[in-house]
Amino acid sequence: MLALNLRRKDASSLDFARKSIASFPLRAGMALAVLRNHELREGRPAEARALYERHNPELLSEDDPIIDSNNYGSAIDLAWVLIRTGERDRADLLLDRSLEYIQTIPRLGFGYGIADVEIYALQGDKQKALSALRQAIDEGWRVHWWYDLKHDPNLESLHDEPEFQAMVAEIEADMAAQLARVREMERNGELEPIPEVSATTH
Repeated sequence: MLALNLRRKDASSLDFARKSIASFPLRAGMALAVLRNHELREGRPAEARALYERHNPELLSEDDPIIDSNNYGSAIDLAWVLIRTGERDRADLLLDRSLEYIQTIPRLGFGYGIADVEIYALQGDKQKALSALRQAIDEGWRVHWWYDLKHDPNLESLHDEPEFQAMVAEIEADMAAQLARVREMERNGELEPIPEVSATTH
């Protein structure tokens, strides 16, 4: 599961992603993202598209697909694939419907995180994306930040923006400060030692 959370690039994580999809087809979004990213890195957007044809056919076959808690993440991920395959109109439809859906649920907890940032970035509206990211950070969003901000292809268009880079640095500093506090609590005997976890990709 850690490999999926980090969307790692090694062969074992790809194998784990395939097994995860087979075992939990209704919760395949994260595993699909691992396989999608692999196909896109290899320059095979058509193969990435085929993944969603098999596992989320409603996103491609329905004239006005229903977006809900089970598929909005996949819809956003698929939109980037469709942009790569030249299907911009379908991509925009999925992004619009996903935005409509996430506006009905909270950001934090079991909410949408920074899905709005991804949507605006894929729509080409960098300013809205940056404003949404600023709001998310101010509200306390941190879940999956390392992958989302540094490795998610959906946000590639923001990576060179100074405002984006400053916000990434802000989160890095915040997380480093939190880790320092945890290590201090360990040294003081207030916490049991927490093992190190590598976030390195291959």
